[in-house]
Amino acid sequence: MQMKHEDDDVKALYQVSGFTWGVWDEPIFNLQPKIILEADVLYDASAFDDLFATVAFILQNSPGSVFMTTYHNRSGHHLIEFLMVKWGLKCVKLLDGFSFMPSCKASGLSGNIQLAEIVLNGEQAKSAYTLHYQ
Repeated sequence: MQMKHEDDDVKALYQVSGFTWGVWDEPIFNLQPKIILEADVLYDASAFDDLFATVAFILQNSPGSVFMTTYHNRSGHHLIEFLMVKWGLKCVKLLDGFSFMPSCKASGLSGNIQLAEIVLNGEQAKSAYTLHYQ
């Protein structure tokens, strides 16, 4: 019974929301998260721009917030650095996923896996968002 109580405490502290990147519906305008946490959403290159546009918008409305993501770079053609610049974002921490992944799981993967902490890049973020959406 104690476990159920702890689960309820955790649910009270955290809100989990699903998004369609690039869709600007009413709930997104009221969000002010401290952390946007996502994993395994950076696999369809056609959705990368919508994802970073959405993240930039949410971070602009939530000063001091961060975007935490994992990224499995399967191809040199799908780099995300240019999108971070485009949307006024910067990576402040980057960890090699293989450094903390069990070797039995890492041995079957190609490319590299990174854990990134991404934030707004100051004034550049405001001008990038204005430039792309006005």
